[in-house]
Amino acid sequence: MGKKLAVDDWTINDILELYVANGLFVDQKYQRKLVWSLGDKELFIDSLIKKFPIPNIMMVEYSENDDDITYGIIDGLQRINAIISFMLEEFPITVDGKRGYFDITATPSTFDLKQEGKLKQKKPVLDKQICIDFRGYKLPIISTSHDTKTIDEIFKRLNSTGTKLSKHDLRQAGALNKFSQLVREISSIVRGSKTLFDIVTLETMPKISLSNSGLDYGINIEKVFWRKHGILTEDLLRKSRDEEIIAILLGAFLLDRPMAVISSSVLDNLYNENTEDGKIADNKLKKCYDNIKTLFVQVFNEMDSIYDETNISISEMLFASDRKKTDIFMLFFKTMLQMHFECKAIGDYQDFADTLKNSNGSILNKFEEKTSSDYLTENIIGSHLVNAESDSTLVNEVVSRLNLASTETKYTEYKIGFTYFNTSSRYRYNEGKLNFSNVSQIAKVASAMTNIKRDSQNPGMIIVGVADKESSYKQWSDYFGMSAYRYNTHRVVGVDAEVKSHYNSVDCMMNAFKDRIDMEPISKELKDDLKNYEIISIQKRTLIVFTITVESGQLYNGKKYIREGSDLREISE
Repeated sequence: MGKKLAVDDWTINDILELYVANGLFVDQKYQRKLVWSLGDKELFIDSLIKKFPIPNIMMVEYSENDDDITYGIIDGLQRINAIISFMLEEFPITVDGKRGYFDITATPSTFDLKQEGKLKQKKPVLDKQICIDFRGYKLPIISTSHDTKTIDEIFKRLNSTGTKLSKHDLRQAGALNKFSQLVREISSIVRGSKTLFDIVTLETMPKISLSNSGLDYGINIEKVFWRKHGILTEDLLRKSRDEEIIAILLGAFLLDRPMAVISSSVLDNLYNENTEDGKIADNKLKKCYDNIKTLFVQVFNEMDSIYDETNISISEMLFASDRKKTDIFMLFFKTMLQMHFECKAIGDYQDFADTLKNSNGSILNKFEEKTSSDYLTENIIGSHLVNAESDSTLVNEVVSRLNLASTETKYTEYKIGFTYFNTSSRYRYNEGKLNFSNVSQIAKVASAMTNIKRDSQNPGMIIVGVADKESSYKQWSDYFGMSAYRYNTHRVVGVDAEVKSHYNSVDCMMNAFKDRIDMEPISKELKDDLKNYEIISIQKRTLIVFTITVESGQLYNGKKYIREGSDLREISE
């Protein structure tokens, strides 16, 4: 796929060709998000056009043989992304007083993309010779073999001076113990950027990065938990203050110490499993890593649910002023965490939010971690708690998938329901009846899921009772007059509303489904797989879960399909 790298041996055109061939990857242990502004990108491209020298770009080489080499970006993600996005027409620059876009006829790769209809020339266009010279710029690239210890040491030394990374970014980057992994997982879930695997293609990075002025990345920064609730500024969020807060909360929980004593040096120890603190945390996480992750994510999700139902943010509930804002948030989170740990839940969100909103001055005035926590529990939160339902392994697995970034749809399909609703007046007679096209789509998707690489950790799964598009949720909400619990970009609506409106029970609806699945053009084994569904409850909403376990090679109507993202593609036998 690629060629071996050496210093001063690769041109910008070589990098573009590798990108187009999906040969560039990003290891999120080192590079977790795109943070450059549009101005930063324009200035960097201007430097390249003027042939100014730039710092070395660090790569790690992944290779099975000399003819199949791909590369991971260890240091230089922002620079390479700026180069690729400029050549793919995402922004223009000014050269000699004239503003224009890259001429896509200046390189074979961009010209081919144009011919395939994947890239369109934007105007005005820069002089072609400027673009030809640009593509020939030699980049100072250094590659190393895939040796974790070497990569870690090089990365830390590259970022040990100057202001390239915040202290916490540097602490987190490259760390491989369970504590750092859990901080990374929880943080990415809360931001909406969680992926199945740490290593992703460079093409994926804009889809899981925070939006920036002039840059329409996949995650709208104003809708991220920390901004939506008024806890962190954009600047602090980009500098990973969210991860540092989660690290402090997790450290206090694992070490059973007050948050106030989780200092910078204690955090450093937690990231090093050879220290006493690091060993304590690592031993606990070996026993209950997934349970703790679920516990933390549940608290964040419940805070979002309070906002969705009441339109009252955490900032409005807790902060009388900006003084000690993050300290008060962490206190509140710790109290909520203890509530969930004891299998309690909030009964009435509106009453709960109103009570806190009317009491935020009291919380601030009494602020001291131990006494304030007791005050919150005894005088404010306690009266709003009810016993929570216990979660099953399948529930936890479904929640984990709901919390993945919207790009991660290969192994999971979501359906809002089984029946027709909100149809046009012309087809109103269909309302309440089983939607045969939905059943056919479930059968077709199931057949395609058998033809992708699966393992026990990532089986194909179809989940009914979830809206993964806000437009679908709005239609459902308008029709049934109900709201739904949010996980990331998904809404857990459940099948209860359609069952109540059109069937006597879930069993009656699923019997109708079974009758229809028997008419689908799939194998008996796959029909049996789909009839072997499971019923679970999340936030008192009923979901139907189909786990695809049948052997690979399944056909739909005599044709073989594979799953690519959320799309299906027919392939020849």
